[in-house]
Amino acid sequence: MGLKITPVSDVCGAEISGIDVTTPLAPEDAAAIEAAFNRHKVLVIKEQPMTARQLADFSANFGPLQAHVQTAYQHPEVPEVVQMTNKKADGTFDEVGAARGAAPKTRDGWHSDLSFERQPAKATLLHSIEVPNSGGNTCFSNTTMAYAALPEDVKQRLDGLQAEFVYGQAKRNPLAAKAAEALKGKAKTETVAIQPVVVRHVATGEPAIFANPYTTSHILGLPEDESEALIELLTDQMEDLAFRWEHEWSAGDTLMWDNRGGLMHSGRMDYPRDQARRFIRTTVSGGELMPFKMSA
Repeated sequence: MGLKITPVSDVCGAEISGIDVTTPLAPEDAAAIEAAFNRHKVLVIKEQPMTARQLADFSANFGPLQAHVQTAYQHPEVPEVVQMTNKKADGTFDEVGAARGAAPKTRDGWHSDLSFERQPAKATLLHSIEVPNSGGNTCFSNTTMAYAALPEDVKQRLDGLQAEFVYGQAKRNPLAAKAAEALKGKAKTETVAIQPVVVRHVATGEPAIFANPYTTSHILGLPEDESEALIELLTDQMEDLAFRWEHEWSAGDTLMWDNRGGLMHSGRMDYPRDQARRFIRTTVSGGELMPFKMSA
């Protein structure tokens, strides 16, 4: 059986089947997966367990890999891989580890990976090692659709605006501040960037909301109350169920999602805290951002 691409919702997401991700990928299959990635924004590969080395090798089909700023969780043998866990070495619940990309309420957790760096990530690949028996889904919001549904007067207000995105010195969002406690060295002060509030996707040309409640501190050039009101409005929009889909994990699943505009994600922190939630993750670099202007 050859490569098969099956959409999983009308909002976003497609399942990739018919390939063995633990072996070298044929160039034509890599190209087909890249095209599906641009179209569907998030891809799912079900129940194919991988080692850290295999995940890194598979991820490298889609661009150069970069180490994550959270060096405290770096894999000891494969530096391109970061470990995601809600457990400390002694088995107790790790509040900081659990807060990395997850939230009790998705409304507080929506974000795009490495939006606080000058050039965000192109893609994130997340592979499950151990999952709880309930909860812990990863949720996605299609912010291309969310932007298209905004009233015209709101689009006009957003046009050309820029915002500050912060991780190491996050203050607006307590969850981001908690997750940032594990940062080391310069990452504590240098994880900050100015990005457009609305971007045009580099591959599809579609405009999408890029500001988010997790790493956006404020919108530049606006009074604090107006900035806050706009961030809240955009958060309400991406929280709308009409634009959302979520993945229920099984051990051995892999997700690959886009960070170049058009997609936000948040893990759910609604699982039993005495159960482990362990993943390994890679970051594909090269997430070019294009500002969007309505008149352009």
